[in-house]
Amino acid sequence: MKKSLSPLSTLFVLSTIFALLLTACGSGGGGGGGEGGSPTESPSSPATQEPAPLPDSLSKDLVLDPANATDADSLLVVGLIYEGLVSIQSGAIAPTLAESWVVSDDGLDYIFNLRPNVTFHDGTPVNADAVIANFERWFDKDNATHGSGEFAAWASLFGGFKGEKDDADHNKSNFDGIEKVDDLTVLIHLSRIDDKFLAKLVNPAFSIVSPAALSAEFFGTSLGKVSGTGAHILASWTDTSLILEPFNVYWNGIPSDTFEFQLK
Repeated sequence: MKKSLSPLSTLFVLSTIFALLLTACGSGGGGGGGEGGSPTESPSSPATQEPAPLPDSLSKDLVLDPANATDADSLLVVGLIYEGLVSIQSGAIAPTLAESWVVSDDGLDYIFNLRPNVTFHDGTPVNADAVIANFERWFDKDNATHGSGEFAAWASLFGGFKGEKDDADHNKSNFDGIEKVDDLTVLIHLSRIDDKFLAKLVNPAFSIVSPAALSAEFFGTSLGKVSGTGAHILASWTDTSLILEPFNVYWNGIPSDTFEFQLK
């Protein structure tokens, strides 16, 4: 029997649609300061669309590494398990794992204040170190957790990876690093103004993954090595089925639905 998507899942569908639009339009200029909940630019999104039905079955070739998930089935599951710093709610960028943020006057520094008392499914705390571990994995091909994935969303939305130069010897990526301010605060520096920076972070590829899972061999391919902060936790993953159960300490209200998908 098919079930309708929960509000969180509906939000993921909207986020995915918007992320695909961003991929097409690229990054823009301009900029300015802002605070959490009032970003410089709010995306346009069909926030009132009807919830999409969940399918009864999914592809058995799921990729549950958000940074490298590209097919619809993988993205659907990713949206139930993981979350990013920000998301889309009612057509605007909204706090998620970051409960607020401040943008510098020159538009190059973004200070994110992380939501306190949030844990990953494996019990690891969400803190500055966890966020930094994910950004460094995406950006640096030499990072031990980067692996062999293409990281297509990062390459498309942020222009390139650490050390890559264009023909004018400028850094391809406008991401210029991330640093820890304190346990619940990170500062992200851009080398060029990007007024779509917050909107880009809505893309499911930039979901924050437990550092403990990132350090595990075969991350995102087996049970026990998939750990986000989302409302649902991966309870079972076999050759024929996948079961998602409610995360019983979810920070934003524990859901009631359990989802079981046949894999084929």
